Amino acid sequence: MWYPCGSFKGDDRSAALCSNYRDDGFLAGISKNQLDAGVAGSLFRDQANLVETICRGYPQLRKTKEALQFGYKLAYDGLSADQEKINVIEIKEQKGFLDGIKSAFGQ
Repeated sequence: MWYPCGSFKGDDRSAALCSNYRDDGFLAGISKNQLDAGVAGSLFRDQANLVETICRGYPQLRKTKEALQFGYKLAYDGLSADQEKINVIEIKEQKGFLDGIKSAFGQ
């Protein structure tokens, strides 16, 4: 069962990613992955407070707060029914290109 816990408002970049994903344009899969990473990174920054707020709003989840799954549903005009489904994501820190290079060299 999914519980609504908040919302994000995207910027122009997010709108461009959604538009490309909606239109199944060139590199639509990459646009979807960037949307997933953006949401995951936003949740990562304040995960502890988010979980506590969720448990205050839904006390029945307190016992299983370590096993919560997170997801999001895009609200963008023209999405197909499949694109409007809840997207389950793994909360993780969003890293940039340079972080990937550092990781490749073991730093």
